[in-house]
Amino acid sequence: MKIDEIKINGFGKIKNKEIVLKDGINLIYGENESGKSTILKFIEAMLFGLSKNKNGKIRSDFEQYKPWADLEFSGKMKYHLKNGEKYEIFREFKKKRPVIYNEFGEDISKQFNTDKIKGTSFFEEQVGVDEATFSKTAMISQQEIRLEKSDTNNLVQKISNLISTGDEQISFQKSIEKLNKMQNERIGTERTKQKPMNVVNSNIQKLSEEKKMLVLQRENVTNYLKDKEKIREELEKLQLKKEDLKHIKESVNEDKIKNIETKFKMRIYTFLLCFLIIITVLLFVFLKNKAIALAPMILVVANLFVMLKTKLSLKAENSNLDSHKIEKELEKIEVTMNDLKLQNCILENEKANMDEKLEELAKIEECLEEQKEIKDELISLNTSFNIVKECLEEAYEEIKHNIPPQFEQKLCEMVANITDEKYKNVVVNDETGLNIELASGAYMPVDRLSVGTIDEMYLSLRLSALSQISKENLPIILDESFAYFDEQRLKNILCYLQDKHYHNQIIIFTCSNREEMVLNSLKIEYHLIHLEK
Repeated sequence: MKIDEIKINGFGKIKNKEIVLKDGINLIYGENESGKSTILKFIEAMLFGLSKNKNGKIRSDFEQYKPWADLEFSGKMKYHLKNGEKYEIFREFKKKRPVIYNEFGEDISKQFNTDKIKGTSFFEEQVGVDEATFSKTAMISQQEIRLEKSDTNNLVQKISNLISTGDEQISFQKSIEKLNKMQNERIGTERTKQKPMNVVNSNIQKLSEEKKMLVLQRENVTNYLKDKEKIREELEKLQLKKEDLKHIKESVNEDKIKNIETKFKMRIYTFLLCFLIIITVLLFVFLKNKAIALAPMILVVANLFVMLKTKLSLKAENSNLDSHKIEKELEKIEVTMNDLKLQNCILENEKANMDEKLEELAKIEECLEEQKEIKDELISLNTSFNIVKECLEEAYEEIKHNIPPQFEQKLCEMVANITDEKYKNVVVNDETGLNIELASGAYMPVDRLSVGTIDEMYLSLRLSALSQISKENLPIILDESFAYFDEQRLKNILCYLQDKHYHNQIIIFTCSNREEMVLNSLKIEYHLIHLEK
């Protein structure tokens, strides 16, 4: 893969800039602050996009490289692959997805997978290398090479990390420690407090106890319904009895009126009886015909019969007339009904409270299920952490003992070449990381070498890895990478790049004329590009 041309419409402080690159060595010269690092970042951003995530930095890459003025934040890049296929990429960096054209200007963007977070992964699909790997091998910036003597140990650690884990920032031990810390923070253990697993277990216990109490309350609802039904039946019975007594009371009132009428009749019959008796006596005294004188006696007997019948009727009516008793019974019924109604109101209030509690029970059951789901997720996550650590240990052991022979051979070959055969063999162990075999046969940790030699080792490691990671011949992009190289080392590395990496396009950013002078002295062809401030 080789970059043919880049066009920057607006990126950082650069605007309306076009750069044509060629095969072989491209030497991009520019003084400090001329935009070399910005162009390097632009190339990476064109291939993989520009992150808006700060990742622990003060500003994200998007914020850092967004033009200050209200300019177009975009650019274009042309490149071709080893098979001859040509592509053009246009990006508006405010948008996640780039537009990808083939050599005929046709939009082929939809041919590549698109992720909502990462965007279109066209370059990774084409060359089989992700952004992290590309930036750790093909792109070697000034910040990665220029190290003070105090940073030597850090550099050696990075080299060891890169060999053992594929990422210079990650060591196996630190990875395990970080996983353990994450596992403890996100899950917790039996001994920890206020950690997710402990909190969720506490919540489950508390909710289960509350649920148990409310379930008992729910059982009381059945008893409430039975009591309420019983009261309703009692009230219905008392209501019927009350209505019957009212009817009886009304009948009693009617009977009272009849009783008064009957008594009035009795008085009339009594008066009539007395009158007839007096008449009979007078007739019997004054009439000589006694038979005629006794004739009124017939009326007296008849009157007596009527009086007797009326008396019996009055007695029967009086036996049914007990209004006071009925009133007492009605009052008793009313008191009983009021008591039942009061009990019913009490039950209604209790029912309302129970309904509230049952609503709370539903919420508690829902919360309990949620907490159980969270616990299951935590258990699953804990299992995943354990699996990851096991896999990491297995992978670490495999990587340690199975570094590709081609990689080791390439690394040793490059180290020997650029150090004029001073160092020929490189090995790695757990304790000291990268080690160099001395002429005596003894091994010495790289951290005891000079800074310039460590830089050579680091660069050798990256370039050796570059030849193993992709089917494509990826470009080698170097940003002020030879700052600690003396003239001989610089000649050695440039010759090595020319001879051993002639299939790779090489782009060297520099603020000095050392590389140009060495290339001229070695009569190595190169394409020179001057950047102006």
